[in-house]
Amino acid sequence: MTEDGHDGQGTLEEATAALRAAEQSVRAARRQLSAAIVAAYRSGEPIAQIASRTGKSVYEIRNLLAATGTSRRT
Repeated sequence: MTEDGHDGQGTLEEATAALRAAEQSVRAARRQLSAAIVAAYRSGEPIAQIASRTGKSVYEIRNLLAATGTSRRT
């Protein structure tokens, strides 16, 4: 038990819950970014420009597009 009379469990559990919520938010944001990247590419935006706008490398954008099976023709 700490000096303030708490056993630390509440704080630990609250922090764990906050982390889980943050992880869910990050996953949702990644899905949203992936969808936006695919949409930009399909609408004709060059990969280099997408990379510049997102702060990602050209290789990351190409890998994402390949992983999603994206082409401009779909």
